[in-house]
Amino acid sequence: MRYSSRRAGQRVSVAMAASGVLAAGALALAAPAGASVAAHGAGTRHAAHGSGTRHAGHATITASPVPYSFTTLNNQADPTFNQLLGINSQGVIAGYFGSGAAGHPNKGYLLEPPYTQASYVSENFPGSAQTQVTGLNNMGDTAGFWVTAKGANRGFVEWNGVFASYTDPRTPHMTGAVNQLLGINNAGLAVGFYNDAQGHSHAYEVNQATSAFTAIKVPGATSTVASGINNVGDVTGFYTVGSGGSAVTSSFLLTHAHRLITYQFPGGGDTQALGVNGSDQIVGSYLDGGGVQHGFLLSRPTGPRSAWQSIDDPNGVGSTVVNGLNNAGDLVGFYTDSAGNTDGFLAVPNVRTVKNLALGAMPAGTVTLGRDGSGNLTATFSAFGFTPGSQHAVVVKAPGTETLIPLGTFTANGVGQADNVTVDSTYSGAFPTGGSLGIYNGTGTGAVQMEFIAKAGPLTGTGKAFRLITVSQSSTGQDFGVPRGHATIVYSPGAHTLTITVQATGVTPGLHAAHVHSGSCQSQGPVVYMIPDFRASLGGKVNQTHVVTGVTGPIPPAGWYLNLHLGNSSQILSGGQPTIYFRPVLCANIH
Repeated sequence: MRYSSRRAGQRVSVAMAASGVLAAGALALAAPAGASVAAHGAGTRHAAHGSGTRHAGHATITASPVPYSFTTLNNQADPTFNQLLGINSQGVIAGYFGSGAAGHPNKGYLLEPPYTQASYVSENFPGSAQTQVTGLNNMGDTAGFWVTAKGANRGFVEWNGVFASYTDPRTPHMTGAVNQLLGINNAGLAVGFYNDAQGHSHAYEVNQATSAFTAIKVPGATSTVASGINNVGDVTGFYTVGSGGSAVTSSFLLTHAHRLITYQFPGGGDTQALGVNGSDQIVGSYLDGGGVQHGFLLSRPTGPRSAWQSIDDPNGVGSTVVNGLNNAGDLVGFYTDSAGNTDGFLAVPNVRTVKNLALGAMPAGTVTLGRDGSGNLTATFSAFGFTPGSQHAVVVKAPGTETLIPLGTFTANGVGQADNVTVDSTYSGAFPTGGSLGIYNGTGTGAVQMEFIAKAGPLTGTGKAFRLITVSQSSTGQDFGVPRGHATIVYSPGAHTLTITVQATGVTPGLHAAHVHSGSCQSQGPVVYMIPDFRASLGGKVNQTHVVTGVTGPIPPAGWYLNLHLGNSSQILSGGQPTIYFRPVLCANIH
């Protein structure tokens, strides 16, 4: 486990072998030191000449702490031990379950919003006895370490779906050798440490593309660990000065401009920095005067005045560690509960988030008419917002006549797209200049299947793209125009709710199912949260507010959308598959 155990009042960073035996000893028990980073030869990150070292001495414990809402998140594969170690800007969390003791191996995972048990995705180095996923970037690439069958620790990066193992070449060849990667940025720079033969830690940075290793040193330190790196290349970590009972842990920030800053939590000790975001906010843990472990948030470490905040999960009993944060200020970590279990937590700023959305009518896109090699009329669609997997009949109508010319049918793909899909008819007659094209809701003869869902026109010739215009028709043929409207979504972290207000026109009367989905209006995905049905009046208007409870995390910056369907909740699915009533009517990407 990573920076989690305490022995004799000191925190020890350990990696557990498959047998449950410790594979790494004490790593970072240091005292505050006024030191610049050494510049001894190539392959070492160092402070700029003359810059010296700044101590975060002009610092206070903030009088206006950020309020947080805490949520416990445990993979039930082992509810007795979970640690959450990193979170990216999409709200995806890296972590693992299993203490590493016999029968409880470390098993890595990613946890995606909305943070249900179905949201856990295994992430383990191929062939490993154990794996911890310790960090991830905003593209979803991960870093961590894996344990061999013989108990050796080796770093890994999973980049674009491909795993690669990394071992600093200065690592001694010995049983139980330790290499761990603890953070990674969007450029593919990962940071971590290895242990020498005496058990001292040495920090390094590695480029995943070139496998070039660069040492990170604090002069006078007997051990140094690099634990996080942000997208501009600022590195945070902690180091040891001294040994035995005189050793105290301090933390550092080494900026991409080669400026070194060291710091200790005011009035505390054993300060270990474990993560850094794009604003150089740093999180980690410290011990108070009584030896109790707390998490911390450090803001503005580069000055002119730094601000500290102590962080404790309300369910924690004497131990909280904050291990990662994202640019939104969401925190992840772990705590010890009253039963002695280690539980993962997500803490989000307890500030309401409001999203104002323009609802767009579905389907949307274009159709281009042409002729095939036999002179038959064709229609090529580039559109989205159909029911996933649905089939649709297409017709054209010439002006001045009610005669419909069938062109054929097309099938939307699994995310509701008709992406460069061509319908090839057997009609070779005159082009219906001034006429229109229509798309039915299905291919059958039932009233709902025969409803038009989109039209295009007036048609003026082949080779031209015509915009699809959504149609809202009742089963009796009454036209309600083009659906349109707007929605407001309010996330309240303290209440764990989403409050959703929809105001719309052009919607067929009756109840309409609505959901928050993952994906986008352009590429539909599964349901994240179900919303009570919205009711449209006899005039086709919606003006209602519903509250969704049990919301486990914040709205991500992207990746969710709001969908209002044709039918009600009892109509839109059959056997788990979308029915003709699933048709999206209004949609908005939530960002």
